[in-house]
Amino acid sequence: MSDTVDPDKAVAIRLRARLAVVERAAWFGLVHAMRTRPEETEAFIASERARCAEGFGGTAWARDLTDAERALLGAEVDKGLAELLADAKDAV
Repeated sequence: MSDTVDPDKAVAIRLRARLAVVERAAWFGLVHAMRTRPEETEAFIASERARCAEGFGGTAWARDLTDAERALLGAEVDKGLAELLADAKDAV
């Protein structure tokens, strides 16, 4: 086992760490919102899911992707938002 980190891999690890920090901060905000204003928070997530479905369903968003890639991205975002809301409900 080596005590060094490949410089290229270090970049990916640092980006992964930044993403984890953003995810934890967002999670805190979502759980707080679910505790203080659950109905409004659920309505907001529902509206964002609809907005994302529309955005990824056409060519307005992610124009660099093919239709199939955009559909996959949209489906994953929708699934992620649904799971996130379910997890936040369980947390409160």
